[in-house]
Amino acid sequence: MSRHSDSQPRAASRGGRVAKIMQRLHDLLARAEYTQFRRVLAHAELSNLLSQVYVLSFHALLAIIEGSDLARDYLEMAEAVARSPRERATLAESWATYELRRDNPAAAAQRCLSTLANVWQTEELWITLLVALDRMGDTAMIDATLRCFAVAEDATWARLVHSVSARAGLREVRKRSAYRDFVLRKAA
Repeated sequence: MSRHSDSQPRAASRGGRVAKIMQRLHDLLARAEYTQFRRVLAHAELSNLLSQVYVLSFHALLAIIEGSDLARDYLEMAEAVARSPRERATLAESWATYELRRDNPAAAAQRCLSTLANVWQTEELWITLLVALDRMGDTAMIDATLRCFAVAEDATWARLVHSVSARAGLREVRKRSAYRDFVLRKAA
């Protein structure tokens, strides 16, 4: 087997481990298991399993949740080292969360829109955009965003339906006729 072939499974395996670690960290934050979150993040950082951007972004998320003034510092440090479009999009998700926690939905929406248009598209950016628009009361933009979702590929559409359905902060969005159209248009 060539050297290139040998490295592909390792790279895929590492990518899978990284995705599992990131999901575990998100789950620990969601369940408010902060002590375990710190342990897993420290292990991932010391093992070089996560890039510096992701480590700093996770530190920022914990600081945001805990209401620490360090959140902005972590985000700025992550911004200084973010290189890839995916890293910049992940960082934009954290910045938008930070702005929402600071009760600044307009800044969160602007961050999401700018990143979605110019850098990279993630489901979390779309969902955070909906949360921000809902907090702003911008129903026209909510409806336009939901209409965009309806043309997504089937797998993406299914994940978006699940995400919008599961997010507690989107209860009012789910009441909108554009949401029902979004769900029913693909189901038909």
